[in-house]
Amino acid sequence: MKNATVIASILYLWSFSLIAQIKDLSNHIPIDPTIKMGKLSNGLTYYIKHNAKPKNKAELRLVLNAGSILEDEDQLGLAHFIEHMAFNGTEKFPKNDLIDYLQSLGIEFGADLNAHTGFDETVYKLSVPTDEKTLGTSLQVLRDWADGITFSHEEIDNERGVVAEELRARSGAGMRMYYKSIPVITNNSRYADRLPIGTLDVIMNSKYDVMKRFYNDWYRPDLMALVLVGDFDVEETEIKVKEIFKSIKPVKNPKERVYYEISDNEEPKITVITDKETKGVKVSIYIKKQETEVETLQDYKQVLLRRLYSGMLRERLNEVSIKSNAPFLSATAGIGNFLANMDCYFLRANLKEDKVTEGIDALLTESERAKQFGFTATELERYKALLLNNADIRRKETGKLSTKYYIEQYIDNFTDHVPIPSDAFKYEFYKEVFPGISVEDVNNVSKQWVRDVNIAVVINAIEKADLKLPTENDIEKILKNVTSKDIEAYKDKLGDVQLMANKPEPGKIIKEIYNEKVDVTTWQLANGITIIAKPTQFQNDLISMNGFRPGGSSIAPDSLYVSARNAGNIIGSSGVNEISKTDLKKLNMGKTLSISPRINFYGELFSGSSSSKDLESMLQMTHLYFTKPNKDKNVFNAFKENLKATYKDQDKSPGSYFEKRISEVMTKKHLRAIPLTGSQIEDGLKLDAVYDFYKERFSSANGFTFIFVGSFQIDSLKEYVTRYLGSLSSNLNETSSWKDIGLRYTQGGVKEIILKGIDDKSKVDMRFIGGFEFSLEEKKKLSLLGKLLKIKLTEEMREKMAGVYGVQVSGYASEIPYHWYRMNVRFTCDPDNVDKLIAKVFEEIEKIKKQGASSEDLNKIKEAELANTKDALEFNGYWIFKLKEAYKYGLDFESVLDYKTSINKIDSKMFQDAANTYFDMNNYAEFILLPEE
Repeated sequence: MKNATVIASILYLWSFSLIAQIKDLSNHIPIDPTIKMGKLSNGLTYYIKHNAKPKNKAELRLVLNAGSILEDEDQLGLAHFIEHMAFNGTEKFPKNDLIDYLQSLGIEFGADLNAHTGFDETVYKLSVPTDEKTLGTSLQVLRDWADGITFSHEEIDNERGVVAEELRARSGAGMRMYYKSIPVITNNSRYADRLPIGTLDVIMNSKYDVMKRFYNDWYRPDLMALVLVGDFDVEETEIKVKEIFKSIKPVKNPKERVYYEISDNEEPKITVITDKETKGVKVSIYIKKQETEVETLQDYKQVLLRRLYSGMLRERLNEVSIKSNAPFLSATAGIGNFLANMDCYFLRANLKEDKVTEGIDALLTESERAKQFGFTATELERYKALLLNNADIRRKETGKLSTKYYIEQYIDNFTDHVPIPSDAFKYEFYKEVFPGISVEDVNNVSKQWVRDVNIAVVINAIEKADLKLPTENDIEKILKNVTSKDIEAYKDKLGDVQLMANKPEPGKIIKEIYNEKVDVTTWQLANGITIIAKPTQFQNDLISMNGFRPGGSSIAPDSLYVSARNAGNIIGSSGVNEISKTDLKKLNMGKTLSISPRINFYGELFSGSSSSKDLESMLQMTHLYFTKPNKDKNVFNAFKENLKATYKDQDKSPGSYFEKRISEVMTKKHLRAIPLTGSQIEDGLKLDAVYDFYKERFSSANGFTFIFVGSFQIDSLKEYVTRYLGSLSSNLNETSSWKDIGLRYTQGGVKEIILKGIDDKSKVDMRFIGGFEFSLEEKKKLSLLGKLLKIKLTEEMREKMAGVYGVQVSGYASEIPYHWYRMNVRFTCDPDNVDKLIAKVFEEIEKIKKQGASSEDLNKIKEAELANTKDALEFNGYWIFKLKEAYKYGLDFESVLDYKTSINKIDSKMFQDAANTYFDMNNYAEFILLPEE
């Protein structure tokens, strides 16, 4: 008791001191005291923090405050190329030893082992176990990347093809339009000429010393930081850092690290960019402003004001998008970092093709409305409540947040000086300053940011004859005229509404079962609903819910298919109990609460989440989505317009056309398996049909199962589910089940070449599809077989042949609507290399058929499975998935914990048998996308 009193006193004094510090806004923003920060004598900075989520794991980052912006003319793309070379051998880790060692620990390339290069930063990433040996070795890997990449000439030449394939994989309409837009939005700055991916000429032909020159110039300790967060001892880790990294020598007479700037532009910079292979019309408007350092609490308050302003503007834009005859499909806004020395205020919208000019004008009008009249007191109080609640969640979840949550913050602190106060401080700061923030304070934000200088406007649109786009002069006129328009002030219309004025009478529990081994309680309600509940402490105050029942759009006849398919999304977005979607969102601001009903092919579903204090509200909304869903014409019309835009001109994009063609062939053009057409949507999506189908599917709750996992008291949950779910009406004489809609996949004998697109690239899709005797064990074998094949194809096709940037391999199986499986191999490549890469896939498949898996590969897969499962068991979402699986297939719930047994059974013969079973040439289909030329 004495210890509890002492701790309470310490917390009280700390809180009192924190509040006293916050009251003086001239104080500097405090750094989270749980972060160990320091700098070695050679200039290298480090951030070290303990965080035990997930257990026995750590995220390690080597951050370089240098990127493609520092490249010389003969180095375009080499900053990124060096990142590739880090995985091709270092002084202490030859290429094969490095990758094999990391994979032997269960570290997966891509997921746990990766890197990225930007304009102004390069970041190397490792996710590793925290036992002493592994952590020490992993720090040595980072040490070698910092100062020991070997740059073997042979490896450089081998890697040229991989980097070229990455450039090829990224090519397409989106990249072409980006290349054209960046000179406009950066006012022809150096950033327009230093895209991180670089140029093909430099990638393929640069001299070895040119790459080494960049490495020697910029990979130096004064431009480096280590960011280490994980389940380790901070003091011991700091000692390791000093021991391992102190030997990096500072560079004598270092090259100046220039920070390039984007110059101001008085007149708007405007461009209209079209491409035959894109879809739709989008506008982006940037108003740039010189960035200011955020150092004091007064600066931090200004950041908060900007967050309030842009958040409330986004809410208004969302309202406009669902109004009758809305001027645009969707829109957003914000204030944040841009590039170099600039921050920006931005507006973006997806436009309707018949209302392009009108949509741009409407977007700017909402911005101008906020500038002229500001926001209302009620809007502000709601958004304050939202931000304060979000801060409260993060404060409460301290110690239960994933390590990756912290990593990016510390990287930004090193590269961009973004403040890193603790979540507890943020909450106290919000709580202290919010009462003193007036509407006038927030409205003043527009005077600083919504200006008539430093404007850049980019329109991206599909190129076609019947699309009328505004000219640059037209857009300039809209920009000038919007300030003189006759605009009315916004009216906030949330009335005195209650989510549920009268609570229903509770139902009854007719059966209760408790599984002590996994702390899972099952209740059978009298109305046919099953509840599965597992309290956890994986999060301090968050609860996840998942509801499911067989049925879905399969029940609907073909004539109602389009309406049935979209009924869940439309009605789920329409509000409940005659409270509109907009008002419902306003009503729930300040709550940790989300709930959405869905209808998929073969089932009705609910997904939801809440804090413990909002659990009752989540279940009230679930009840109302059954009993009092809204029928909102405006929401329906907005959804229909967006859906038509999604599928319009889908054949123009080579990638979309390729996927559509595969669907058509593999399903024999089954109505419910291929992309919709505009005429199908126009003729088949009807509000009455949507609402009636939804109401019919949710008229009876019999057969639903709801799983709850999270931070709740079992007695409280029992009370709420009995009242709000147990009271739902049910027809106990009628069982809900999905209907076989006759969808069957073509089992092979298919080879098709599709000619589409102007880029010099191909896509290859190889698939084996067939019927089999379904079981969870066989489904898992298919997944593991996919992982093995991916390891082998990555080694052969990327590392040895340099023919691909990456290769996707997946194994999947289902028992609905029949027992079937699919093994899929996909990659992008040079059209000239298609045949030899396909041959290599078959060669590796044959090796697995004959030899199974090597002991090294077997170990990699088993270690990865063990590591991933251990991590997953600490997350509510994984438990929901596994409990649902156990319930559906009649397994004991404690089987969730018995993962080691099944993993230990994995052996070489299992892979050999699976390969011979599932890689059946009678079930083989092949699709190749080639450029039209």
